[in-house]
Amino acid sequence: MSTKAQEFLAIKRGYDFSKWLLQHTGKFPKSYRFSVAAKLENASLGFIELTSVANMRRDKLPLLKQADEALAKLRLLFRLSYEMRFINLQSYEHGSKLMNEMGRLLGGWIKNPGAAPAV
Repeated sequence: MSTKAQEFLAIKRGYDFSKWLLQHTGKFPKSYRFSVAAKLENASLGFIELTSVANMRRDKLPLLKQADEALAKLRLLFRLSYEMRFINLQSYEHGSKLMNEMGRLLGGWIKNPGAAPAV
C-alpha cells in the first residue's frame, strides 16, 4: 500500500464506522436519541475530525491523543447501547471489531506521529 493511502487509513476506518453507526442510532428508542445516540454520534464524528485535522498538522500528537479519548468515549457509549439493548449482539460484535481496528491504527500513529498510520 502506498504511503499516501496509508495516511488516510485511520480516517477512512473512522469514516466507515461513522456511516455504519449513523444507520443504527436512528433506530434507538426516541427517548434516548438525544442523549445516548447523540453522544455516540458526536464521539464518532469527533474521531474523524480529530484524525483528519491531525493528518494536516505538523504537531499531530495532541490531536491524536484527543482522538484516542474520543475513541474511549465511543467504546463506552457503544457498550452501554448494547447493554441497554439498543443494538443487537451481531451489531455489537461488528462495531467492536471496527473500533478495535480504529484503535490499532490510531495507536500505531500515536507511537510514530511523524509517519503515516501503520496498516
